[in-house]
Amino acid sequence: MHDPVTFIITFLLRVTALVFLLRFVLQAVRASFYNPLSEAIVRLTDPVLRPVRLVLRPHKNLDLAAFGMAWLAYMLAVVAHVLANNLPMDVLFILNDGLHAALSMVVGIFLVAIVVTILMSWIAPGIYSPAATIAREIAEPVLAPARRVLPPLGGLDLSPMITVLVLFMIQGFVLEALLPYRLWPG
Repeated sequence: MHDPVTFIITFLLRVTALVFLLRFVLQAVRASFYNPLSEAIVRLTDPVLRPVRLVLRPHKNLDLAAFGMAWLAYMLAVVAHVLANNLPMDVLFILNDGLHAALSMVVGIFLVAIVVTILMSWIAPGIYSPAATIAREIAEPVLAPARRVLPPLGGLDLSPMITVLVLFMIQGFVLEALLPYRLWPG
């Protein structure tokens, strides 16, 4: 991608997709929307999601409209990349690559939340931070099953290592097996 305009367009589309996926994950884990960062994400996404929800209704705590908009943003980024590089336009590849990017980013959000939670527990345990609170709320639902399998051993919690390993396996093997054809890295 040698065109700066295409780079800027794909960057903005990926950031947009990230914001929608954060909204999707925050609602999926039932995070507190009284957190200032959660409120900002809600305010940013609500104008777009309100009309989309007329078509893509939420299912339980899954905001399908937010995920759908993230998928659409990733697909538009793929289209921009395809057009900029004069690649053949294949709708199935674009759908597939957009879905792969969205699902991979959801896993990435959980990975970052776990790392932030670990770092905050080492650096500033017990200190309130809106970002640390959101990270903890996102990480806890994926850490809880690992904690049930392997409880803390003398103050050492190995559940983040197990969870990170499983998330990397999902991102590296499961997503690649389910959605193998990729036009665009990322």
